[in-house]
Amino acid sequence: MTRKPPAADVVRPAIDGEAEVGERVTVLDLTTNAVQDYRLVEADGERVADGAVSIGAPLGSALLGRHVGDVVSVEDGDYVTRLEV
Repeated sequence: MTRKPPAADVVRPAIDGEAEVGERVTVLDLTTNAVQDYRLVEADGERVADGAVSIGAPLGSALLGRHVGDVVSVEDGDYVTRLEV
């Protein structure tokens, strides 16, 4: 007897102002005033394309769970970037 795989459910991100997987996050670099958009993606098994950042990466983990107006610091070696969500 062959079993069917369970049906997949499409889960849409909640509109609650919190940065979550699948959502786009816009940040302002507080040093350069550059604005950048990122889409948060799962760390495992997903190819990270242009504009996407894994929640397993330092930037993605810093943005995950943040809200508009939050300021995060992301370390890259000896350099620290301060970003406003």
